[in-house]
Amino acid sequence: MEFLFELLLELAAEGTVELSKSRKVPMPVRWLLIGIIALFGAAVIGVMLFASITALRDNVLLGILLLAITLFVLVMGVIKFRDTYLKKKAGQ
Repeated sequence: MEFLFELLLELAAEGTVELSKSRKVPMPVRWLLIGIIALFGAAVIGVMLFASITALRDNVLLGILLLAITLFVLVMGVIKFRDTYLKKKAGQ
């Protein structure tokens, strides 16, 4: 059952990413899919930030480590989003 659930979620996630890149999909649908992807990424980073701030109150070293990881994930996510959706690709 776990495998089936994981397979369906992975298929939905990969399908969303690929559909949001496709030129054959209408523009409003692509923008909606890009918004869903961005909101999911923001939610994950928000949970990581909440966990790091909570850990910072109890254990300063662990909190700083988690905060550094969160900032790294945030920066890498912004770079990946920019490369995927905002930069014009050569030949298009």
